[in-house]
Amino acid sequence: MKVLSLQQPWASLIAAGIKDVENRTWKPQEIPERILIHASKKCSIRTMSREYIEWLQEVINEQVMGNIPDFADMPSNAIIGYFSIDRIDKKVDQSIWAAGEDDDEKLYYWHVKDCYLFDEPILDVKGKLHLWEYDMDENNLPPAHQVQLMGYKESDGNVFLPINEKRWNELGENQTQLFELDQFASEVFCKPGVYEIKPLKTITLCHKGQKRTFCLTDETFSNDFVNSNGEPILYMSLLSEKDVPRFLVEFAWAEEIK
Repeated sequence: MKVLSLQQPWASLIAAGIKDVENRTWKPQEIPERILIHASKKCSIRTMSREYIEWLQEVINEQVMGNIPDFADMPSNAIIGYFSIDRIDKKVDQSIWAAGEDDDEKLYYWHVKDCYLFDEPILDVKGKLHLWEYDMDENNLPPAHQVQLMGYKESDGNVFLPINEKRWNELGENQTQLFELDQFASEVFCKPGVYEIKPLKTITLCHKGQKRTFCLTDETFSNDFVNSNGEPILYMSLLSEKDVPRFLVEFAWAEEIK
């Protein structure tokens, strides 16, 4: 069966169905029906001179919500799942994971679909370049599942935020949680048509059906993401020639509501 090696966290992001585009400088002559996902030994996100690394906070958001493991818990040198290819082209789709511009002749965009995560990873498997073969029957794959992605929402002044097991076990009063929100999240937390935060009063943290609610404090949203004219502040992007908005929101809560 064909296998594609990816560095972490991209391997886990694709297996979870979060990363919907894989950027490559090549494409296969024949597209397999399914491709195994191999997590290589290396991790592609590093801190260099304390500079912001593109999409790092987006990845951390998914870890906070329990959709992918923390970096230390991500498997490596392992086959962790499989996916199918919807199409391969040179067009940049509406995806935050598509690197480059429309005229970037170096990149092929693999639009992925039907992503599955193995219940248990196949460990101690060394990766290779391009597509490579692994002895596995495509009609008799190990048990796997599609990750049920959790997300944040707002209703009547309350923020609903799923968190992973580690953060749930450490949950208490007088804490903060930093989130970087994309343009879709701004539609959840901001007033219609403007980048002004809705009046939020409480936050409900959720984990596997359990819920705890806390009162938000005045320190919430201490990170300014708009200028004096109410316009979004733009930042340099490593993956685009254009500046892009980044919305940094820090939820700060105090006492618990029983």
